[in-house]
Formats: sequence, C-alpha cells, structure tokens
Amino acid sequence: MTTRQPAPPVPKATDRKTISLLAFSATSGVLVEFYDFFIFGYAAASAFPHTFFPNISPTWALIFSYLTFGAGFPARLLGAYLFGHFGDRAGRKTSFLINILIVGATTFMVGLLPGYETIGIAAPILLVTLRIVQGIGLGGEFGGAASLLAEFGATRQHRAFWVSLANLGIPGGAMAASAVLYVLADSFSTGGWRIAMLLSVVVVVPGLLARFKLADSPLFEQLKAKDELSKMPSLDVTRKHWRPILLLALFCAFQQMDGYVSGTYAISFMKSAGIPLATTAVIIFIARIGDVLGVVISGPAADFMTRKKLGYIAVILTAVLSVPYALAILHQQVWLVLGLQFVITLTGVGILHGLAPILTSESFPTKYRYSGAGISYSLSAILGGGIAPPLLAGLIGQDVAGNWFYIPVVYGIYAVIAVAALALTPETRNRRLDEFAETGDGQAGAGSKVACGAPT
Repeated sequence: MTTRQPAPPVPKATDRKTISLLAFSATSGVLVEFYDFFIFGYAAASAFPHTFFPNISPTWALIFSYLTFGAGFPARLLGAYLFGHFGDRAGRKTSFLINILIVGATTFMVGLLPGYETIGIAAPILLVTLRIVQGIGLGGEFGGAASLLAEFGATRQHRAFWVSLANLGIPGGAMAASAVLYVLADSFSTGGWRIAMLLSVVVVVPGLLARFKLADSPLFEQLKAKDELSKMPSLDVTRKHWRPILLLALFCAFQQMDGYVSGTYAISFMKSAGIPLATTAVIIFIARIGDVLGVVISGPAADFMTRKKLGYIAVILTAVLSVPYALAILHQQVWLVLGLQFVITLTGVGILHGLAPILTSESFPTKYRYSGAGISYSLSAILGGGIAPPLLAGLIGQDVAGNWFYIPVVYGIYAVIAVAALALTPETRNRRLDEFAETGDGQAGAGSKVACGAPT
C-alpha cells in the first residue's frame, strides 16, 4: 500500500508593500511601451498613408499602412520566444529591462524617419524594419509582467487581482497616446505624429528606473537553486504545452481584435463616416477609462464567478454591441458612439485585458511561465490585431455606408472562435502555482488540475 506524501507547506505570501511596488514597476513599464505602440497605430491610421505610400490609391495606401502596423505582431511572437528563453533561463528582471530599451529607441527613430518624398522606397522599408524591431522588444513584455506578478502573488488570497494588473499599463499607455493625439489633432497627420513619437524618450526614463528595482520571484529562484531550469524553455513549452498555447491565443485574439478595431481601425472608419479626428480622439480617450476600469474589476470578478464565466460574458456582450456601435458611427451619433465605445472597451478590451495574464500565467509551470504566457499572448496579437484592421480596411474601403456590416461580422467570427477555445481551456481559479509541475505528456500535473487549496 502506497503512503500518500503530505502536501508541501504553503509558502509565505508576499507582503502588500513588495507586491504593490512590483505592480507599479510592471505597470509603468507596460504603459511606456504601449504608449509607443499605440502612437504608431494612430499614425498608421492617419499619417503613414500619405507620408510613406503617396503614389498609390488611398484605399491601398491605408491597407499597406495597416500591414506595416501589423508587421509588429509576428515580431512580437519572435520577441516572446527570445525574451521568454532568457526570462526562463537567466531571470525575469534582465529580459524585462532590455525590452523597454528596444521599444523606446525604435519609436524615437521612427519619429526621425524621412518620408517617401525625401528618400523614396527606402522610407517604407526602414519603417517596416523599425516596426519589426519594436515588436520584438514588445514581445518580451507580457510574459515578464504576468509571470512576475503571478509568482510574487502566488499564495496571496486575491491573486487574480494582482496578476490582472500586468496589463493595466496597456490602457494607461493608450490613454496617454490618445491624449497626445487630441492635443496634436490639427497637425498629427502631417508632422504632429513625429512629436508624439519623439516624446517616448521622456516617458521611457521613469519606466527604466522603476524596473531597476525589480527582483526575480521566489518560485523562479527555487527552480534555479535546484538546477531545474529548462535549457530551451521557449522551444520546450511549444512542444510540451502547445495545446494551452493555441487555446489561449484563440481566446485572447478576440480582445486583441476588439482593441485594435475599436481603438485603431475606428479612426479611419470614423473619418470616412464624417466624424472629425479631434472628436474621435476624445471618444477613444474616454473609452480607455473603461479599459482601466475593466482591468481593475476583472480580478475580483474572475474570483467571484470563475475565470471562464467572466470570459464568456465579456466576449458575447461585446460581439452583440458591435452592431449598434457600427451603425452609430455611420450615422454620426457621437454621444451614442461614445457610450457604446466605452462599454465595448470595458468588456471586450478591459475585462479581457485583466483576464489574459490571469489565465496565461496560471496555465504554465514556473519553468515555462515567462515563455508560455508571452508566446500565447503574442500569437493572439497576430490572430487578432495583425489581421482584423487590414482585413476591414480592404473589405470596407471608403464605402462605409455600404460595407459597415463587416465590422459586426468580424466581431461575430472572432467571438465564436473565442468561446469555443475557452470551453476547451481548464478552469484555473483554484490552481496552486507553487505545486504546478508538468508531467511527461505535456499537460498540467494532477495536483494542478484539481483544487489544491485556494491561494491563502
């Protein structure tokens, strides 16, 4: 008769001061990097078509501009592999520090890049190159923030709340970018976008200082001390945990799609519908408050109704509201657009922004957490943000009155896929991260699939 081994003692929870400082450091860095990312997106929607693609039709110029923007998404996946490898091998802090330097430097260089009229075909080529490098740097961001907060908060009672804050910097960066877009609205599409990108230097410095104070998590240090780190974590997690990577990517693709359709493609859609750029900037800025609110409430809500139920509600509600949202834009009902944009940003972006780091960090063992979380989320960015905006630009073109229905069609397709993927994803609310070990078949160990005891 086999004697059952007693469960390992629950590690002491990280004190509130330490995890609060960690959350601030992670959030401030994410804010900096996504400020740069969204400014690039706003420029792609309004300035890049005539600056870098002036000799083709407006529709194709916009498509190529969005494809340039989309080039950052596969680059983010490459960055997730690279930084995930070093994050799971050398430590979270080093990778977390380097990626912010890369994003800040490339954004500054884009602000100085001459247009097509000055250097010809070299201009769009250099633009795509810088965008790819920027995406590589950004690809290391999510995995680092999610794994650090999950591992420091592994045994805290409200773990989901702290982990959800990994993405709080995204709406913060979007709000900062929207505010700059509003201030520079009159000149943004000509030369104001350059000023916005050059300002990234100002906001990178505080993020760097905050990250210097970070330390690696106790769970990672335990693995390192036992010499149990993977030699090739990014490749190993893809081979052993491909199923959760794929399912999480398909689910998170809905949030990526909604974020980049309502926050980036909507700029050109509203412009074609007759809504001024300054008004659009105000709408997007106010809606980002809903994004922040959604992140903040996602953690407590995920504990109250389980992670999966929250995901179902957020996805389905957002998809349904996409119909009146598109019609309100078409008929220039600004106040209705504002209200609907706020709600779909709160549910489809904010709540899912907070849910993404919770699900991804809880779905992989510590030795693969940085890699697994980063790869799955970066893959979702390709499937959602990298495909939807250029697809809609091509389907709708300049005829928003005749082709507006493609917006809810795209929302509906992504919603069906997200719901199906979430249905196949295990619930992780009661998973003990300190006991989460892999088994030979690449799935979570038995102790991680059942309620090992809620975090204490």
